[in-house]
Amino acid sequence: MVRVEDVPSPSLTPGTARVAVHSAAVNFPDLLVLAGKYQAKVPPPYTPGCEFSGRVVEVAPDVTRVRVGDVVFGLATHGAFAEEVVLDASRLTALPAGAAVDMRQLAAFGVTYTTAYHALRTFAEVQPGDYVTVLGASGGLGLAAVDIATALGAKPIAVGGDPAKLAVATARGARAAVDYTAEDVKARLNELTDGGASVVIDPVGGPYAEPALRAMRWGGRYVVLGFAAGDIPRIPLNLVLLKGIRVMGFENRTILDHIPEAASAHRAEVLKLFLDGAVQPHVGAVYPLNQVGSALRDLAERRAVGKVVVSISELQVQPNEAP
Repeated sequence: MVRVEDVPSPSLTPGTARVAVHSAAVNFPDLLVLAGKYQAKVPPPYTPGCEFSGRVVEVAPDVTRVRVGDVVFGLATHGAFAEEVVLDASRLTALPAGAAVDMRQLAAFGVTYTTAYHALRTFAEVQPGDYVTVLGASGGLGLAAVDIATALGAKPIAVGGDPAKLAVATARGARAAVDYTAEDVKARLNELTDGGASVVIDPVGGPYAEPALRAMRWGGRYVVLGFAAGDIPRIPLNLVLLKGIRVMGFENRTILDHIPEAASAHRAEVLKLFLDGAVQPHVGAVYPLNQVGSALRDLAERRAVGKVVVSISELQVQPNEAP
């Protein structure tokens, strides 16, 4: 159960900063943490929410990464669905002075756009002209991958199960869409990509992974980002052998620990794309904080198109609502 209530302000500790939260975005890991199924366990009671935008209002004496007054976006394990959050300052990114942004889009940018950019740029090494199959293309991560692939000169193909949602992906730059509820995914992808995609971006898993892999050209790059469909697919490794495919995966939560230089450089690149207006998160729904349960349900029940955002600083908390 999720409810909205007043709790004491969290205290600063060394290395942390306090942020007045403007908006917070809902992500699939929020549901996993709530269900106790995420890699990082958070004992209840706790405040959910991992992604947010806001303004720094206080810093610990040893913090130099951000300053009071900075507009930031950040990533936490939990705590973002609140009026303020305290977290390690290393988890915050400050915008350049004078940068003009939509704070709701900024809240929706950090997780999905850095994840999609690492998938396409850091791991898949996408090139202009590459066909890129994007599974779950109407979700927040899928739409980010479509947006970024387009900005990098690639040719994304959107795959999903709802024609109305897929229309959003084509409006955002997908060259074509494949409805897995009505079409033979492998055959249609082979047709649309002139014999196979060079890259597959897969945040979905389940029964859609294998046909997408079968519809790849030799030497393709398959990037695993999650299993939103609920099932972890079992891929016949002979397909990987015969097609010379590289299968890769990573966690955005830990990538800075493993490849800090490349990850930091590429995050700076995608932030520049965002600030220059070359990419733009699609915010499909906005809820006030007292309706956070509805925001979580939208994602859990697959009604969301793009990102769902909880708007915090522009409202007064009203009676509680349980999801």
